[in-house]
This record gives sequence, C-alpha cells and structure tokens, in this order.
Amino acid sequence: MGAHSAMALNKKNRLKKKRDFDEVLKKGKAVSGSFLFIKYKKNELGVPRFGFVVSAKIAKKAVERNKIRRILSGAVGKILDDLGGHDVIVFATTKATAVRRKDVAEDFLRILKKIQ
Repeated sequence: MGAHSAMALNKKNRLKKKRDFDEVLKKGKAVSGSFLFIKYKKNELGVPRFGFVVSAKIAKKAVERNKIRRILSGAVGKILDDLGGHDVIVFATTKATAVRRKDVAEDFLRILKKIQ
C-alpha cells in the first residue's frame, strides 16, 4: 500500500469493460476544459464511473501518464457523491503535462460541474 493508494478510485467507480467505454464514446456528450476533455453519459447504476485516458502521444513515459491519472482520480474522489449515475471518460490533452497538478485538478472539477 503506497501513501497515495487511498486516493485510488473504488472498483465500483471505475469504467473497466470495453463495452462500457464504447458506449460512452459513441453516445456520450463531450465537454472540453483547458487541459482535458470528457465524454459522459448517464448510467442506470446510480453511481459515477470513470475511465482515464492518457495516451503515449501526450506523455511518453508511463510514470507521467500515471501521475496524471492519479491527479484525476484524486480530484474526483472529492466530489463523487455529487455526481450520481454517469459514466465519464476523461482524456488528457498535451497541455495537461505542462501545468501544475492543481491546475489540472481544478480544470477537471470545473468540467465535472457542467454534467451534474
């Protein structure tokens, strides 16, 4: 258990299945922030589920990609209860690697407010 493992999203709050991903990508609405964009769609589960996409084009090193994922999953933990049943896929843009964690987290929370 690392120091930051408490921040990781609960299993029930993770989008895992390819089918679920495809569904959001096909039918979801998109919202853009400064460093991120998301696609989301309502789910019937009553709980929010997240998938984070940080491609190798954006951050060459896995360490960097994981750092961005950790920032995002840490930020989302703060507002999980307000979100209700949505499936959300978060895409990092190249800019996300160049700014402070705080800015990425704030951008994320700002975008999420639009879907509540």
